[in-house]
Amino acid sequence: MENFQKYGRMWGLYDGRMPLLAVMDTSMIKTILVKECYSVFTNRRDFGLNGPLRDAVSITEDEKWKRIRSVLSPSFTSGRLKEMYTIMLKHSDNMMRSLHKTVDSDDIIEVKEVFGPYSMDVVTSTAFSVDIDSINHPNDPFVTNIKKMVKFQFLNPLLLLISK
Repeated sequence: MENFQKYGRMWGLYDGRMPLLAVMDTSMIKTILVKECYSVFTNRRDFGLNGPLRDAVSITEDEKWKRIRSVLSPSFTSGRLKEMYTIMLKHSDNMMRSLHKTVDSDDIIEVKEVFGPYSMDVVTSTAFSVDIDSINHPNDPFVTNIKKMVKFQFLNPLLLLISK
Protein backbone atom coordinates (compact mmCIF):
# COMPACT_ATOMS: atom_id res chain seq x y z
CA MET A 1 0.00 0.00 0.00
CA GLU A 2 2.90 2.30 0.79
CA ASN A 3 4.42 1.89 -2.69
CA PHE A 4 1.03 2.38 -4.31
CA GLN A 5 0.60 5.69 -2.51
CA LYS A 6 4.18 6.74 -3.29
CA TYR A 7 4.53 5.60 -6.95
CA GLY A 8 1.02 5.12 -8.27
CA ARG A 9 -0.46 2.16 -10.13
CA MET A 10 2.85 0.66 -11.34
CA TRP A 11 6.37 0.42 -9.90
CA GLY A 12 9.46 -1.75 -10.05
CA LEU A 13 11.34 -3.52 -7.29
CA TYR A 14 13.92 -6.25 -6.82
CA ASP A 15 13.52 -9.63 -5.18
CA GLY A 16 17.19 -10.37 -4.62
CA ARG A 17 18.69 -9.92 -8.10
CA MET A 18 15.41 -10.47 -9.94
CA PRO A 19 13.60 -7.36 -11.14
CA LEU A 20 9.84 -7.37 -10.57
CA LEU A 21 7.10 -5.11 -11.85
CA ALA A 22 4.13 -4.43 -9.56
CA VAL A 23 0.97 -3.48 -11.44
CA MET A 24 -2.12 -2.19 -9.61
CA ASP A 25 -4.10 -0.96 -12.62
CA THR A 26 -6.97 -3.39 -13.31
CA SER A 27 -7.10 -2.69 -17.04
CA MET A 28 -3.35 -3.26 -17.35
CA ILE A 29 -3.61 -6.47 -15.29
CA LYS A 30 -6.31 -7.70 -17.68
CA THR A 31 -4.07 -6.87 -20.64
CA ILE A 32 -1.13 -8.74 -19.07
CA LEU A 33 -3.04 -11.82 -17.90
CA VAL A 34 -5.61 -12.16 -20.68
CA LYS A 35 -4.93 -10.22 -23.85
CA GLU A 36 -1.12 -10.35 -24.08
CA CYS A 37 -0.75 -13.57 -22.14
CA TYR A 38 0.16 -15.68 -25.19
CA SER A 39 2.54 -13.29 -26.90
CA VAL A 40 4.49 -11.32 -24.30
CA PHE A 41 3.99 -12.55 -20.73
CA THR A 42 4.47 -16.30 -21.07
CA ASN A 43 7.27 -16.97 -18.59
CA ARG A 44 7.01 -16.80 -14.81
CA ARG A 45 9.53 -17.11 -12.01
CA ASP A 46 11.67 -20.27 -12.01
CA PHE A 47 11.37 -22.06 -8.66
CA GLY A 48 13.94 -24.72 -9.55
CA LEU A 49 11.59 -27.70 -9.46
CA ASN A 50 12.38 -31.06 -11.05
CA GLY A 51 10.32 -34.02 -12.14
CA PRO A 52 6.59 -33.80 -12.84
CA LEU A 53 6.18 -30.42 -11.13
CA ARG A 54 8.57 -28.86 -13.64
CA ASP A 55 5.80 -29.28 -16.23
CA ALA A 56 3.16 -27.34 -14.26
CA VAL A 57 1.40 -24.65 -16.30
CA SER A 58 2.51 -21.99 -13.81
CA ILE A 59 6.20 -22.88 -14.29
CA THR A 60 6.72 -24.03 -17.88
CA GLU A 61 8.00 -21.53 -20.42
CA ASP A 62 7.64 -20.40 -24.03
CA GLU A 63 6.21 -22.92 -26.53
CA LYS A 64 5.67 -25.65 -23.96
CA TRP A 65 3.59 -23.21 -21.86
CA LYS A 66 1.56 -22.16 -24.91
CA ARG A 67 0.83 -25.80 -25.76
CA ILE A 68 -0.27 -26.69 -22.21
CA ARG A 69 -2.38 -23.53 -21.90
CA SER A 70 -4.10 -24.16 -25.24
CA VAL A 71 -5.05 -27.65 -24.01
CA LEU A 72 -6.31 -26.37 -20.63
CA SER A 73 -8.12 -23.23 -21.80
CA PRO A 74 -11.28 -25.01 -23.05
CA SER A 75 -11.75 -26.40 -19.52
CA PHE A 76 -12.05 -22.89 -18.09
CA THR A 77 -14.72 -21.24 -20.22
CA SER A 78 -17.19 -18.99 -18.43
CA GLY A 79 -19.87 -21.69 -18.64
CA ARG A 80 -17.65 -24.34 -17.09
CA LEU A 81 -16.46 -21.95 -14.40
CA LYS A 82 -20.10 -21.28 -13.49
CA GLU A 83 -20.66 -25.03 -13.17
CA MET A 84 -17.57 -25.34 -10.99
CA TYR A 85 -18.76 -22.45 -8.85
CA THR A 86 -21.99 -24.24 -7.94
CA ILE A 87 -20.00 -27.35 -7.04
CA MET A 88 -17.66 -25.26 -4.88
CA LEU A 89 -20.66 -23.66 -3.14
CA LYS A 90 -22.09 -27.10 -2.34
CA HIS A 91 -18.82 -28.23 -0.78
CA SER A 92 -18.46 -24.90 1.04
CA ASP A 93 -21.87 -25.48 2.60
CA ASN A 94 -20.77 -28.99 3.68
CA MET A 95 -17.61 -27.54 5.19
CA MET A 96 -19.54 -24.83 7.05
CA ARG A 97 -21.99 -27.39 8.47
CA SER A 98 -19.04 -29.47 9.64
CA LEU A 99 -17.41 -26.41 11.21
CA HIS A 100 -20.64 -25.47 12.99
CA LYS A 101 -20.91 -29.00 14.44
CA THR A 102 -17.33 -28.79 15.69
CA VAL A 103 -17.85 -25.35 17.21
CA ASP A 104 -21.17 -26.37 18.81
CA SER A 105 -19.50 -29.34 20.48
CA ASP A 106 -16.62 -27.13 21.74
CA ASP A 107 -14.05 -29.31 19.98
CA ILE A 108 -10.72 -27.96 18.79
CA ILE A 109 -10.70 -27.07 15.09
CA GLU A 110 -7.75 -28.42 13.16
CA VAL A 111 -7.60 -26.18 10.09
CA LYS A 112 -5.83 -28.81 8.00
CA GLU A 113 -8.55 -31.33 8.86
CA VAL A 114 -11.20 -28.89 7.63
CA PHE A 115 -9.67 -27.42 4.48
CA GLY A 116 -7.89 -30.60 3.33
CA PRO A 117 -11.15 -32.52 2.83
CA TYR A 118 -12.81 -29.43 1.36
CA SER A 119 -10.01 -29.08 -1.21
CA MET A 120 -10.12 -32.78 -2.02
CA ASP A 121 -13.90 -32.67 -2.50
CA VAL A 122 -13.71 -29.64 -4.79
CA VAL A 123 -10.90 -31.09 -6.92
CA THR A 124 -12.42 -34.55 -7.27
CA SER A 125 -15.86 -33.12 -8.06
CA THR A 126 -14.78 -30.47 -10.55
CA ALA A 127 -11.98 -32.38 -12.27
CA PHE A 128 -13.26 -35.95 -12.18
CA SER A 129 -17.03 -35.61 -11.50
CA VAL A 130 -16.62 -37.84 -8.45
CA ASP A 131 -18.36 -36.84 -5.23
CA ILE A 132 -16.49 -38.51 -2.37
CA ASP A 133 -17.73 -36.20 0.43
CA SER A 134 -14.52 -36.62 2.40
CA ILE A 135 -15.69 -34.08 4.98
CA ASN A 136 -18.40 -36.47 6.19
CA HIS A 137 -16.62 -39.73 5.23
CA PRO A 138 -12.98 -39.34 6.34
CA ASN A 139 -12.43 -43.12 6.41
CA ASP A 140 -13.43 -43.68 2.80
CA PRO A 141 -10.70 -45.79 1.09
CA PHE A 142 -10.12 -43.09 -1.53
CA VAL A 143 -9.58 -40.48 1.19
CA THR A 144 -7.24 -42.61 3.28
CA ASN A 145 -5.13 -43.56 0.26
CA ILE A 146 -4.82 -39.95 -0.90
CA LYS A 147 -3.75 -38.94 2.62
CA LYS A 148 -1.05 -41.63 2.55
CA MET A 149 0.17 -40.41 -0.82
CA VAL A 150 0.50 -36.74 0.15
CA LYS A 151 1.71 -37.23 3.73
CA PHE A 152 4.99 -35.37 4.17
CA GLN A 153 7.98 -37.46 5.19
CA PHE A 154 11.52 -36.17 5.06
CA LEU A 155 12.80 -39.03 2.89
CA ASN A 156 9.63 -39.46 0.85
CA PRO A 157 10.63 -40.81 -2.61
CA LEU A 158 8.07 -38.51 -4.28
CA LEU A 159 9.63 -35.49 -2.56
CA LEU A 160 13.13 -36.57 -3.62
CA LEU A 161 11.93 -37.00 -7.20
CA ILE A 162 10.59 -33.44 -7.52
CA SER A 163 13.30 -31.50 -5.69
CA LYS A 164 16.44 -30.24 -7.37
